[in-house]
Amino acid sequence: MRARSVSIGPVPPLIGRARALFSTVASWRWALAAMTCVATLATFLLVLGAGQEQLRRAARQRLVIGEAVLRSAIERYQYLPSVLALDTQVRDLLADVQASGRVAAVNAKFAAIADASSVAAIYLLDRNGLARAASRGSLNFVGNSYAYRPYFLDAVAGGASRYFGVGTTTGLPGLFIGKAVLAPDGAVAGVVVVKVDLEGLQREWRQAGEHVLVSDAAGVVFLASEPAWKYRPFHAVAPADAARIREARQYGDSDLRPLLADDAPAGTIRLPGPPAPVSGIVERVVVPDLGWTVSYVAETGAVVRQALLAAAATGIACLALAFAGAAASQRRQRLRSEQAMRLTLERRVAERTQDLSAANARLRGEITERERAAAALRATQDELIHAGRLAALGQISTAISHEINQPLAALRTFLSSSAVFLERGDTATVGRNLKRMTEVTQRIADIIRHLKVFARKTGPQHWEPVRLGTAAEAALDLLQARIRSEGVAVTCTIPPDAAVLAEPVRLEQVLLNLMVNGLDAMRDAPERRLVLTATREAESRWRLSVADSGGGIPEEHLPNVFEPFFTTKAAGEGLGLGLSLSLLIIRDFRGSLSAANGEDGAVFSLVLPAAEV
Repeated sequence: MRARSVSIGPVPPLIGRARALFSTVASWRWALAAMTCVATLATFLLVLGAGQEQLRRAARQRLVIGEAVLRSAIERYQYLPSVLALDTQVRDLLADVQASGRVAAVNAKFAAIADASSVAAIYLLDRNGLARAASRGSLNFVGNSYAYRPYFLDAVAGGASRYFGVGTTTGLPGLFIGKAVLAPDGAVAGVVVVKVDLEGLQREWRQAGEHVLVSDAAGVVFLASEPAWKYRPFHAVAPADAARIREARQYGDSDLRPLLADDAPAGTIRLPGPPAPVSGIVERVVVPDLGWTVSYVAETGAVVRQALLAAAATGIACLALAFAGAAASQRRQRLRSEQAMRLTLERRVAERTQDLSAANARLRGEITERERAAAALRATQDELIHAGRLAALGQISTAISHEINQPLAALRTFLSSSAVFLERGDTATVGRNLKRMTEVTQRIADIIRHLKVFARKTGPQHWEPVRLGTAAEAALDLLQARIRSEGVAVTCTIPPDAAVLAEPVRLEQVLLNLMVNGLDAMRDAPERRLVLTATREAESRWRLSVADSGGGIPEEHLPNVFEPFFTTKAAGEGLGLGLSLSLLIIRDFRGSLSAANGEDGAVFSLVLPAAEV
């Protein structure tokens, strides 16, 4: 039988193609892995950078508010030592400290003023630094010498002083404000010292969950939301500063251990616990006139977690897409070889689809987290609007104080005269005086009621029909003292039926901001007129205009007047937040706010939806 030959020629080419295919697949896998890593890293860096920038902006906004609150807490009591330094009983006591009854009288006066103003202590030092009188609760100061304390030395040298430190007698911290008392010959007879307790600020920071630190010129933290950070410098203190602090016992027995390591990255901070260390981005603002620095620490943990989640989602999506593409390619190749490979490929596609579902679930979780972040942003805006309202009250506080002091002075006059007429038996005159005193006290009550309503914290959910005339009268009432003192002619032509849908207190805040801007603009104007008008637009909106005669807004500044922190006022007269907050409030009311120049000055117009009352 003839032998049959067997050919094995095609085998080597098949093996070569298989090896080439394996090499190609391996190369694509490496390329896809590299692309996935790059995309994941890029997503992480982009989301982390955006989150950190958002944290910095929020921290800067909180710093502006924190600095304003800190200044307000200090300046509220700045006048008190100056007033007491001019008091006749204080001067008489320093003139003769041995005179009978003078010490008790000054002690009683200091106690009454301390209780009324809520300061920690008021005491009087003679020219040698010896305490001669003090308020109730600090009478143990009397007889002690404080001549070595900087607030005494600075007041003697410069007439006034401001110094934060721990009390050597009480061991309690506070801000010491000193004012020199001058003798008739112009020499320094003594120093009046008011101690202000700032612990309430720290409690507010701690309750709000904020990390705030205030440090002095040497870098030592003396106010902080976390008690463990107090009386410790950020970095090692210079020997000269350390010696000065210990000599004056400014911070008690603090060992001045640094809070931070010298190799900390710029712009970030890591502070020790308890209960756990705090790390994040730090923003600082210097308060030059006080020599202090306010630091706000925004924790980055949530931002890092968000960036990791975004990077993980990106990586999973890239892997899913890569695997899906590879699976499709393999399926096309294997379908030509055998049917069984298609089943395996379908199973793998199902597995990858499950991964995509998990990734989509994570993405939905991120969307929910961002919605919560948006709600938090809204709450922050509400807090900023409330802070702007309090800042507006602070600007007109002097005029309001004058408005209250005038009725009080009249009330004291009526009381004194009534006592005299009562001794004479003139009951008719006493009755008339009592009626006048009732009218005066009613005026004081009306002013305080307006202040309480205006300072009340509200939200945009309290919308109701508001008469424009009523809102304008409330704002004008708060500014009445300044309007009279500056000789401003006010014209208000608002129809009685002009009503809009808004929140009353926030609408009054907007009108107060616009009126204050107008009064500021007319400060140097020869003729001062403030005109308020309201007109109906179509059937569903009202336009309220506030015009002044202050010369108008420069044309180059008109596009920027509603931008945050933009102001043409001198430094210290405003933060540039009033108009931007007003625009935010009016937009919340589904209205609009615009600025233009009229014949004699600026005209601000707000348009709001009409309401039926």
